[in-house]
Amino acid sequence: MMENTVVRSPKINGSITKKVIELHHIGYIFDFLMVDQEEVICLQDNKHFAKENVNVKVMGQGYDLFSHSFKYIHTIETSCGKWGLLLADKVYTWVL
Repeated sequence: MMENTVVRSPKINGSITKKVIELHHIGYIFDFLMVDQEEVICLQDNKHFAKENVNVKVMGQGYDLFSHSFKYIHTIETSCGKWGLLLADKVYTWVL
């Protein structure tokens, strides 16, 4: 007879995960990626947004155990009403 054993894995990127979940609960549900210094892309629909059509604010910072570096958690609000998140190695602040 084989026994099942439960092994708890260490918490990975707990501070980042906690902040992302918190922001998802208040409506920041889309994921964004910085394409260059002038635009972001929504990963859910591949829609590109120019810098002048986006508000970007830093909401927190967490240590990424995978890359062994700090990541900055940004909120993104587009001119068409999409709210989402961007994780980046550096700070971005754009205001409409």
